[in-house]
Amino acid sequence: MDTPRRRENAYYLPPVLRDQEIAPEQLFAEPRSGYGTVYVHKGRDLHRRVVWFATWVDEITADTAGIDQVEGTRETVLAWARSRPAAAHLMSAADGPGWVPLPDADDDFDLPPLAD
Repeated sequence: MDTPRRRENAYYLPPVLRDQEIAPEQLFAEPRSGYGTVYVHKGRDLHRRVVWFATWVDEITADTAGIDQVEGTRETVLAWARSRPAAAHLMSAADGPGWVPLPDADDDFDLPPLAD
């Protein structure tokens, strides 16, 4: 089955889009040791409470990614992030958009507050 999938029977799309190829499905795997990046950041849960997140992303091939993630308290997330054998560990920058290296000690930083 090497033929690409097409939107042949996609009656809900405009006619011009019905016969286009569909991109292959994104495949997920476990991140590989020594590869990828762990990102630490804050966000909000469904109840608008501030929650810490960490996501390990390893782009294995163009259509396969290794992803692992955790959410919880500051201590839980930082412990998890530091225990991942990724190539890089980053946190959201305090003074603007972007990412900066995760400090060696947990007491050396706190992520900026979230806007309401």
